[in-house]
Amino acid sequence: MSGKVTNAFIGIDAGTTGATVGIYDETGREISGGYHEYSCTYPRAGWVEQDLAEVWNGVCIASRQAIAAAGLPASAYRSVGLSSQRGTFGLLDKDRKPLAPSIVWNDGRAQAYEARFAQTLSAQAYQDHTGMPLAAAWAAAKIAWVRDNRADLFEKTRWVANGQEYFLYLMGADDWRTDPASLTLNGMMDIRNLDWSDKVLGLCGLTRDMVPPVGRTATQVGTISKAASEQMGIPEGTPICRGAGDQQCAAVGAGVIKQGMAEFTIGTSAVMVAHVDNVDRVTGDKLFLGGHGVPGMWDLEGAAFAAGVCLRWWRDMFGAAEVEQAGRENCSPYAVMVNRALQAPAGAKGLLFHPFMQGQVTPFYDVAAKGGYLGLRLDHDRADIIRALLEGVANEMRMIVDTFQAGMRGGVTEFRLTGGGTKSPGFTQIITDVIGIPAGVPKVRECTVLGAAILGAVGAGCFGSTAEAADAMVSLESVVEPTRGNRALYDDQHALFKQAYHGLSDSHVFQAMHDLNAKYY
Repeated sequence: MSGKVTNAFIGIDAGTTGATVGIYDETGREISGGYHEYSCTYPRAGWVEQDLAEVWNGVCIASRQAIAAAGLPASAYRSVGLSSQRGTFGLLDKDRKPLAPSIVWNDGRAQAYEARFAQTLSAQAYQDHTGMPLAAAWAAAKIAWVRDNRADLFEKTRWVANGQEYFLYLMGADDWRTDPASLTLNGMMDIRNLDWSDKVLGLCGLTRDMVPPVGRTATQVGTISKAASEQMGIPEGTPICRGAGDQQCAAVGAGVIKQGMAEFTIGTSAVMVAHVDNVDRVTGDKLFLGGHGVPGMWDLEGAAFAAGVCLRWWRDMFGAAEVEQAGRENCSPYAVMVNRALQAPAGAKGLLFHPFMQGQVTPFYDVAAKGGYLGLRLDHDRADIIRALLEGVANEMRMIVDTFQAGMRGGVTEFRLTGGGTKSPGFTQIITDVIGIPAGVPKVRECTVLGAAILGAVGAGCFGSTAEAADAMVSLESVVEPTRGNRALYDDQHALFKQAYHGLSDSHVFQAMHDLNAKYY
């Protein structure tokens, strides 16, 4: 079949825990894919860093895998589009070489800077200007931390860059620009003008000549260089295009390109994105606005920083039995985990799990919040404990969905679930049951990678618009309905989930735990 393909579009996602590459035809059918896992490092409690060279190596390995599996002639490749982490930034020298590991989006070292920023720009003024709640979770606070705590490093810094522009540069781009869709979690944008904010740059100690100018998504920025071709396996001269941040790519790959549409991507994190055609549609202050992958449009977002990574944590810390069984049965350890969880009753016999392993983002923006199990009894077994973890992730997602319904005029009228988490029908059903609304599931689960490929195809001129490309390349596999009999149970569970959070947060237990970690670890 691959030999008959004459138009192939490559999407690359340089994610947090690994690089994923997909190759698609003009109908959105996946021809081949590649994946390579890499890691973050945790130098101190709450700190998260990543070696940019390791990420680039992962991108190259995954690309070679996909190209080899596709078996297409060089003439078939029309474009490359890139999805990148948002809020993860690198400090580069004058030659655009990293001076240190990147600071990752879920790093929590800069908690004190929310109050420091507020001394200059009030929380309301900050959100009105940037579209983001004032929070230490964004890159702006961490850049200010580097300025104040690593002056030696900051003085050597010529560029502060996100992954989008940096990895495109390594591929061969000659257009050194970023884009509004890649800057959302920086918290440094003038949201109405979709450009850098001079006010926030000043708070960070930066000037405009230290950050790449802001360009447009879905725009060609060069072609694959000879050096990149040798590393990635992608034919030299293939057009490379600015894609978008990972969640905007996911929205495009899920077909979320019209008002009222929203999708929730379940990956390392869980991020919900809604299309916004006018910033005045946003009425609440608990969500954040960014640039969409659709040029000139906005997206409204809410996030949980620890979703799929909670499952990975269980796998790595406690899941030896599931890993061993998966090896015997030639399947994923996560599939074994979910199947075991489904042996437990809905509600996990009253056991709760708070998935706040990297703080709580939407709607409370509480960087001190911590994860944990609540209500453990001697009769809880392994299935209950795993099911509670899955339901905990789903309950934090429900908090975010409810915030969208309350904070956007017209609400969400069409909802979709995407990402690696939806590969498991059991986990998808649990999420749908807890949230309580029908969810469309696209045929291509890795919507982030497909969205990057779509934006690349548009940037290379193979489609006339993002809407045209999405209409051609995105389709649904199924619509999952909530299990009616579980509605009352999950409503009660969710109320208790929130009550437990507020009890620990309002009594300053989370903050005391944060302070203890900072003092001793």
